[in-house]
Amino acid sequence: IFLEGLRQFLETNGHVVEDTARTSVDAIDRVAHGVFDLLVLDVSMADGGGLHILRTLRGAGNQIPIVFLTVGLKPVETMEAVKLGINGIVLKHNDPSNLITCIEAVKRGDTWIDPTIIERVLKRSMAGQSVPVLPQYGLTRRQEELVKLVGEGLRNREIARRCGLTEGTVKLHLHHIYSKLGISSRAQLIMMLAAEAM
Repeated sequence: IFLEGLRQFLETNGHVVEDTARTSVDAIDRVAHGVFDLLVLDVSMADGGGLHILRTLRGAGNQIPIVFLTVGLKPVETMEAVKLGINGIVLKHNDPSNLITCIEAVKRGDTWIDPTIIERVLKRSMAGQSVPVLPQYGLTRRQEELVKLVGEGLRNREIARRCGLTEGTVKLHLHHIYSKLGISSRAQLIMMLAAEAM
């Protein structure tokens, strides 16, 4: 029922569903014998789930974009998925439009991970240690300061207040930081910081 509902939702929103699978084994087999632009995987599907499929495909050198649809992931599972090159993670209980937003971002080459998940990961990876400032990217002192504040979970308005800047200036600084790091979003910055802290 869930699978059919998901198919209808995606097709209603302008996406073509080429194939579906009910188990991990079936999904891996279909990917091996088909051509797909992107996979949407349920983390809890039978025979190992989405993480098993991600491990298997990446282990075989298959870099097809993969989006996880899940009730929730433990921080350690999220970090493993990020290391393996997951492209998106969407929580089932959130607004369904998030799945469409995620798929469109992934198709553009971006990474889209639900903010709730990345905050959990960041808290876990930063526990008891300071936020890394990514010195290898040649950030200015001000940019390093902003990276640290993002890593501490502050939003743009809070960063602006803390640094005596306008919110617009903070956004401009973050845009320059993203350019230097080769990323396009706050989510990607947080995942970089989490990976650096691991």
